[in-house]
Amino acid sequence: MPRHFRVKSSTRTYHIVIKGADRQLLFEEKKDYIKYLKILEYFKQKCKFEIFAYCLMSNHVHLLIRHPVETSLETIFRRINTTYAIWFNMKYNRTGFVQNDRFFSEPVENTTYFLNVIRYIHYNPTKAGLEQSPGKAYPWSSYSEYLNRSTNLVDTDFALAILGGIDHFLDFHLCVPNDNCLDINQFRTRLPDDVAQEIIHDISHCATSTEFQKLSLIKRDEYIRSIHEKGVSIRQLNRLTGASRGTIQRILAQP
Repeated sequence: MPRHFRVKSSTRTYHIVIKGADRQLLFEEKKDYIKYLKILEYFKQKCKFEIFAYCLMSNHVHLLIRHPVETSLETIFRRINTTYAIWFNMKYNRTGFVQNDRFFSEPVENTTYFLNVIRYIHYNPTKAGLEQSPGKAYPWSSYSEYLNRSTNLVDTDFALAILGGIDHFLDFHLCVPNDNCLDINQFRTRLPDDVAQEIIHDISHCATSTEFQKLSLIKRDEYIRSIHEKGVSIRQLNRLTGASRGTIQRILAQP
């Protein structure tokens, strides 16, 4: 099927989502997150784009950026994705795609939506059950950088000027995305990814998804059933082991 043309933003500002290929992990450990942020900072300076918010989840990335007239989104993310994929594949002795071939981009045309996207991005770890509220525990988002104001990566001044300062920024994040101010405990809970990863490691003795994919089929099937019985969901098994959802469902359906 032919690809759809990207909808262009008159402000050159976009909400970007980059996903792991076949929903697999983009980040296996702390050093991977750190490396990705360094790559972002390098190309931010080289390509002269602005970053207003980010969140690195285990198998996808959210960014709110504004690119300059002279450099397209496609150029920026071809450089970022290629650089990280080469590093990731060399580190884990693997081949093939790391990210989905095509990244998602949504134009951001006004300040109201701009602020809502920032809050949506910062709430990703909360919705995933990784922290109670933005900034409480999750280290891989720009929320804390708004508080510290000590980074070359995130351009915090623009959003803070719109909101009227850091106190209003904090108040703005007390309300969950979509302007439904619900009790945060109403979000569906599940095993945090770090707990799920510990279960996978304890059962399979595999430190990474790359190691898990090298298991024999008999061992793989045995471990997937045991891991699932410990409360790890099919979606988490897919993301954290690299096994496809169809394969996992087939294994679990076997008597």
